[in-house]
Amino acid sequence: MKNILTISMLLFCCNATAATVSNSVFVGMPDYLLDTAKAWAGIFSDFGPGADVANYINSVQTSDVSQYLNAISVLGFNSTAMALYEVNDHVDQAFNVINQPLVARRDSCTDNLPYCNYGRRSVVVDGKIFGSFSDYSGGNNGDFKTKNTGFSVNAKSFFANGWLFGVEYTRSMTDTQDTKVYSDATGNSITIFSQYLADTGLFMNFGLNAGHTSWNIDKTIFNITDGGTYDTYFYAGQMNLGIRMLRGNFSMVPKIKIKYLLVTADKYIDDVAQEFGDWWYNMMETSAGIDLSFDFIGSDFVVRPTLHLGGGYDIISHGSDELHVQLIDNQFYNIPVEAPEKAHLKAGLGLNFYNEYFTAGIEYMFNMRKDYMNNIIMAKLKIAF
Repeated sequence: MKNILTISMLLFCCNATAATVSNSVFVGMPDYLLDTAKAWAGIFSDFGPGADVANYINSVQTSDVSQYLNAISVLGFNSTAMALYEVNDHVDQAFNVINQPLVARRDSCTDNLPYCNYGRRSVVVDGKIFGSFSDYSGGNNGDFKTKNTGFSVNAKSFFANGWLFGVEYTRSMTDTQDTKVYSDATGNSITIFSQYLADTGLFMNFGLNAGHTSWNIDKTIFNITDGGTYDTYFYAGQMNLGIRMLRGNFSMVPKIKIKYLLVTADKYIDDVAQEFGDWWYNMMETSAGIDLSFDFIGSDFVVRPTLHLGGGYDIISHGSDELHVQLIDNQFYNIPVEAPEKAHLKAGLGLNFYNEYFTAGIEYMFNMRKDYMNNIIMAKLKIAF
């Protein structure tokens, strides 16, 4: 009997209070937030964080409109852009292992020569650590700033003249900074890759990547915590083609890249009983760039500064249009999936040190799309056995 009475109160209150706030207060905000407000209007309950949130919303919807709008935007925060950009950044870090051509073919690399394969042995262990800062301002209630740290480690070996095969593990950790909601994520992936270098300097690099990211979202509304966890899974492939051209100590590497990425997200229920549906998205990126470098040769080492310039375009960019959100009172709203802009630019600077036994380097990369900027710093170490 009590449950029947509670349901009756929910239905009655939804009809009675939904119109107490004028639609005009949502001018300049994403349209879906009006639907979010209507879905939450008049929800009352006598237990749990959902009851606290509903009571707070109803108490401020006329007395403090700014707090009311903030609560609605936090409840309906659009996390799809953050998920897509951060997963894409993780995959880029994983595929960094195939961004450059082999230094030289295995069969001609027995000595520490300036243009040979410095200190190459039968098995190479290669690793890097990286950190990045991202800033997104799409204006669809999904703006974010994040910091990202992580590492990659791989083992690789030649299995034929000019052919190399390897396996890599990549881990990344993401935290939001100065964002409407707090979110952190941990991503893990495995990459298998192969690199080929011809006598002419032509090269082909291939990679396949698969991984998983665990997300934690913590929304606070007037000291009422609304948390949730969900998972994204991703699958990617990349191919790099180009040629390394040498003139004295100067090297120029024009190249093209094709990368495919599929991201799927599981459904989940947050602490205030909002059920967020599953969604998916896929992208195919084509890009072109050029790497310039110069070798400063010492008695038993080489120092190589590098410059990268490039850009690209997503020839495929589609998937779920909306993320369905179901509430406890059988009302719902839909959040639009916020896809990355298709065009992007990249630039980078690097400094590498080679000797007979190891390679070390540091690199800075800048990645920009409309409304999005990403700054990356990487430190690398390679040891041959």
